[in-house]
Amino acid sequence: MLDLDRHALQADYDELRLRGVPGIDAGLLTFSLMHGNGNVILVVDETLSGLSAGDIGSGLAVELCESFTAVRVDGIAFVRTDDAASAEPVRMTYFDRDGTNASMCGNALRCVTRFGNERGYLRADEDVVLTDDGPKWVSAADGAIRVALGAGREFRQVTDDQYFVFSGVAHLVVLLDDHQDLDAIDVKTEGAALRYDDRLCQQLNHPEGLHVDFMQRYEDGVRIRTYEVGVEDETRACGTGSAASAYVANRAWGLPYPVRVVVREGEIQVEETEHGLLISGVTGHLFGNLPPVDAPIHRRTPMAEPALAAGGSGG
Repeated sequence: MLDLDRHALQADYDELRLRGVPGIDAGLLTFSLMHGNGNVILVVDETLSGLSAGDIGSGLAVELCESFTAVRVDGIAFVRTDDAASAEPVRMTYFDRDGTNASMCGNALRCVTRFGNERGYLRADEDVVLTDDGPKWVSAADGAIRVALGAGREFRQVTDDQYFVFSGVAHLVVLLDDHQDLDAIDVKTEGAALRYDDRLCQQLNHPEGLHVDFMQRYEDGVRIRTYEVGVEDETRACGTGSAASAYVANRAWGLPYPVRVVVREGEIQVEETEHGLLISGVTGHLFGNLPPVDAPIHRRTPMAEPALAAGGSGG
């Protein structure tokens, strides 16, 4: 479980404000450090932070992620809300902690959905968030954060125990049998070997690299451990990895949906819906400086229908 020193987080934030960030007013930075099943995501409100689209980039992402040392920040989601009367949906632009502009991060989308609902930017029953992998259906109905990543794409069997699927980013799912010890896997080393296998990446048409999920049957579902591109290490949970693993478990092992995916920090449930693969699990706020919301902001635009798209890295 995440065991955070809030005094250390406050010290990190104080140092950030004192040091400043080139090109932006660090004093205006408005954020919540959140998590999705332990996957730590820094959610930044672009509008309240006074950031323009031109301010958002890899350099700023790395600077902000590395400013927090009390906990490893796995990635950063910039949230553009415009205003309540805008015809544009909420937009999420996501970067991994190394500055990679990722097309999708499932846990970031869950955090942004909770953030947007609590701030009044998103309707609770259902809404749409724009991403670099296209528009995504999201819901916070009855307090349950559920987000759709679109359909599983590019599915193929690579070897007897390896499958590939694109679930917003590229995932290689490695199957373990019941006699193998998932806990004994050196995820950082073995995952990196596959992630940087140029021949494999070219074969799968994803030269940007592969997220790698080690998956084993567990009770009525599966357990996974994931190596993430952009973090270059194992993470406590991966939303797109959970979706990809469930998709493979359904195709290769015949597990019916919903599939229960056990990750390092709890469980993520994966369903197959009209909006594609849908994930749900725990989200939470860890630290932040958000001003209070005086009244909900009701977006008045009709909900657009999500379309499928493709793209590169994230979790």
